Amino acid sequence: MDEKQFRKTLETILDDLKCKLENSKAIDVFVRKRAKFEGWLKVEIVNILCNMYPKKCSPKKIIPEWPADYIGVIDNKKKNYRIIDIKFDDSVLELKTINTSYGQEGIENKTKPITQNVKELEKDIDKLRKLHKKDIKNKAILFVVFPLSENNIKDFETEHLSKLSVEKQDIMYRQFKTINGFTNRIYCAIVREQ
Repeated sequence: MDEKQFRKTLETILDDLKCKLENSKAIDVFVRKRAKFEGWLKVEIVNILCNMYPKKCSPKKIIPEWPADYIGVIDNKKKNYRIIDIKFDDSVLELKTINTSYGQEGIENKTKPITQNVKELEKDIDKLRKLHKKDIKNKAILFVVFPLSENNIKDFETEHLSKLSVEKQDIMYRQFKTINGFTNRIYCAIVREQ
């Protein structure tokens, strides 16, 4: 898959996820509790890929939780390096859900600072950067940031998004609201060699 096709695939994933997230009563509950939902996200993205590429919808072509034995990362002892969330074709995708600590009425307060979530995101970007396999041409990380009210978007992007080691032009996003009107964003960034 060339980069143009990879970007188009990521855009389709973002569009489909936005629709699913906006219409899910369950996601509204998770956002209100600031609870993570990476497992659900993984299932939905594999489903989107299967719908996009029905001839490639097999356990050999679309692989959730691609094992470390296959990824070629030097430091396999670190838990963070054991698996890649999704491998499809010649591409890999890491997933994260980032529950912010921004206060918002109707949302449960949590004490875990967003900076810790962003550090975990950076580790996944680093893992993708260190992935050197001839058959992997494309790498990206997709992350849902929630809740992220209109008032906090600029703060998040200035304080956290700008510090990620990805190029600004390689970042795509979709904004969505849960069925009860809580604003959130899905970001996706192509990860390049440095």
